[in-house]
Amino acid sequence: MRSSLLLLFAGFVLVLMAAGEADAEREPIWSYTAGNSVRSVSISADGEYIAAGSDDNNVYLFDKDSSMPLWSYTAGNSVRSVSISADGEYIAAGSDDNNVYLFGKDSNTPLWSYGTEGRVYSVAISADGEYIVAGSWDNKVYLFDKDSSTPLWNYTAGNSVRSVSISADGEYIAAGSDDNKVYLFGKDSSTPLWSSYSPSDYVTEIAISADGEYIIAGSWDNKVYLFGKDSSTPLWSYDIDNYITSLSISADGEYIAAGGGDSYLFHKDSSTPIRNYPIEGEIAISANGKYIAGKGGRVLYLFDRNSSTPIWSSNSTGNSTHNVESVAISADGEYTVVGFNNCYRCDATIYLFFNNIPPTATINSITPSPARFDAEVAFSGSGSDSDGTVIAYEWSCYTDGFLSDEADFSITGFSVGMHSISLRVQDNDGQWSEWDVFVLEIYPNTPPIGTIDSIEPSPAERGDEVTFNGTGSDTDGTIVVYQWESSIDGELSTDEDFSNNNLSLGQHTITFRVQDNDGTSNTVNRELWIYASPVAIAGQDSTGTPGVPLQFSGAGTDEDGTITKYEWDFDGDGVFEWSSTENGRELNIYNNEGTYTATLRVTDNEGFTGTDTVEITISEKKIQIDDGGNVTVTDAEEDEEGIPTLSMITTMAAVAVMALRRRPE
Repeated sequence: MRSSLLLLFAGFVLVLMAAGEADAEREPIWSYTAGNSVRSVSISADGEYIAAGSDDNNVYLFDKDSSMPLWSYTAGNSVRSVSISADGEYIAAGSDDNNVYLFGKDSNTPLWSYGTEGRVYSVAISADGEYIVAGSWDNKVYLFDKDSSTPLWNYTAGNSVRSVSISADGEYIAAGSDDNKVYLFGKDSSTPLWSSYSPSDYVTEIAISADGEYIIAGSWDNKVYLFGKDSSTPLWSYDIDNYITSLSISADGEYIAAGGGDSYLFHKDSSTPIRNYPIEGEIAISANGKYIAGKGGRVLYLFDRNSSTPIWSSNSTGNSTHNVESVAISADGEYTVVGFNNCYRCDATIYLFFNNIPPTATINSITPSPARFDAEVAFSGSGSDSDGTVIAYEWSCYTDGFLSDEADFSITGFSVGMHSISLRVQDNDGQWSEWDVFVLEIYPNTPPIGTIDSIEPSPAERGDEVTFNGTGSDTDGTIVVYQWESSIDGELSTDEDFSNNNLSLGQHTITFRVQDNDGTSNTVNRELWIYASPVAIAGQDSTGTPGVPLQFSGAGTDEDGTITKYEWDFDGDGVFEWSSTENGRELNIYNNEGTYTATLRVTDNEGFTGTDTVEITISEKKIQIDDGGNVTVTDAEEDEEGIPTLSMITTMAAVAVMALRRRPE
């Protein structure tokens, strides 16, 4: 989910940045006005040489650096088609004077010419100039070697051959005819490898990829057909709702441009257009498949294949809306040449444009990424320019604005959040590249984590030694401060672990705080109850006589509560009896002589207990009364048979009297 949000954020920024870019108005390098409509233009792969054919019957050769032709040659009629080899060394031309011509770039004298039996509609030349193919009104396809005007072979189709094309190495030749067929030949035989009946009307346009693997054809049935070289069955077809006036294919066959009433860009793997362009009629794609040139309305455009937004446009090519006869573009897209027809309010003009291929910006690295708010972030970028040099860099942040004009730099102190970082570069012609965008996440200091591992014992009695154990961790730093506090006693310790036996009575909220090296704290709490046990007061040690009730008067105190229960264990057997009185007074009779331990247990309102004991001595007594009426009690005696003496009986009577006197009120 997080990666999706990052992508969405980056895409939003790109849209906003693109919306702010204006299409540049482009002026031609030069123009040349011919005597009549310019039927055909062709440009060498590197853009150094431009050939043109015109209805003024001339073949022209230009150098890209001058509008003055290097030379011109006058044929016997309109020159319908020209084709220049990739290296610019050879120029082929086809004329309405029924001739095929071959020129070397250094002379306007043809190396040879060949007369056909009809107008030569179309010519094409291999990349090295070794092979020339021509299509003629006489229904024939001709293949020539550059060293001879005698055809290597010819093939007669069922009708006029309007369009021909040849692979870069000359191994494959494609032709389109008014007999509604597409033909594919190998250079070594006039027998077609195959022919296709797929079009339902004249095949007016044809082009073959440089490697000969793909053939694109356009027909007056308004359809574009793509063939693989191994089959006459189309890979696909597409109806563009208008007749096809121009076709162009990249060297590797990956991309196809088709021009008519509407213009489209296709990928070889699908009949669904990638996009369409505001180009009406003539269209050309660079051999590398990256750039598309053509004219729509009164405007000439250059597009990047990845966008329907023009790289540049030009209004300098005349006022007519349908006056472009031919368009050609150099292999790398650096130069574009257009030829115009001779019509109302326009001239038969050749224009050469320097496309100044925009440089490319690349963000090589932004590290670390993601980065902490206080980290030093290092930026590294580069730029490349196929037709010049990179002279300037501009780094920008969508939220913070301009960052740097250096290729590499560092910054500390980004605000926390998502930052869209963009880099563009400028070439020596003053053109800026598109932005390369990188989303940098700046995250805050990760807070430390404090943990109270244990507080023991809990609850604890006042005076008990209580041990506190805590730990702290920090994923992006270290713990530098520990602090323990009590809601009652205040600060307890600044150690990670400690003990304390002097905590006040009550319910304590114990707070443990840890702080990291960035000054960020984290606290955790735990409750601790310090209580005071109740105090039992059993009274004084006492003596008694067997069978005579003794009064026990206990008491209890509780510093932090109340006594709710009194219990006595009179004979030490561990069995307590709940006192029948609220104040703990209770009678007990010991029937036998001996020494007893009586225990009082008190319980407070929190359920805590306290105990106290007294020692009780039980023995027989005798009473002596002197003449003055004074009573003396001494141990009783027995006669030899164990029969109590009279004095003993008297003593028991006296004790009984005393017991009556001691009866509680």
